[in-house]
Amino acid sequence: MSHREKLLDAGEHAFRETSFSESGINEILASSGVPKGSFYHHFPSKEAFGIAVANRYNEGQVAAAKDCLEDPSRPPIDRLRAFFEGARKDMGTRKFQQGCLMCNLSTELADERPAFQAVLDTHWHNMTAVVAECLAEADLSDLGLDHLTPAQAADWLMNAWSGALTRMKVCGNDEPLALFMQSVFKTKDLQQ
Repeated sequence: MSHREKLLDAGEHAFRETSFSESGINEILASSGVPKGSFYHHFPSKEAFGIAVANRYNEGQVAAAKDCLEDPSRPPIDRLRAFFEGARKDMGTRKFQQGCLMCNLSTELADERPAFQAVLDTHWHNMTAVVAECLAEADLSDLGLDHLTPAQAADWLMNAWSGALTRMKVCGNDEPLALFMQSVFKTKDLQQ
């Protein structure tokens, strides 16, 4: 693994464990085992590093979403359910504490740092577009969202999911995600 990739891994871990602001470059260097000169060779500033971490995270998230949401072997609503169930399972492996890096960075930085705001807004649009493409193939009345366009429905779902993720971090359990799943997919219980 290259020094750049080691730094990005360490940065993602640090930002999820604490926050962008609380993560120091020295801490990231120590956990990555990369010399300080390599950091500044790849990233001119901490902000540029943070944006690179966010970009790589988003690329991975969008690729995973496409794998799930563009699967032609399953009906669109089943793909959508699997997408959110997969994210829910991932949150469970993190003990419902770290949340989504994109949500965390948006909450922490979007209104303070214009460069982050622009990047994160693009990331939200990228993810929402993948969800919208899946919803374009679905009967939105199955979700009670037939009064919206697929793009609006995707935006609403991602906003609701992000809110559930924020509440999950506060209560430290699955209840907000379970309620999201029950509300969107009209099920009695999807506890895992």
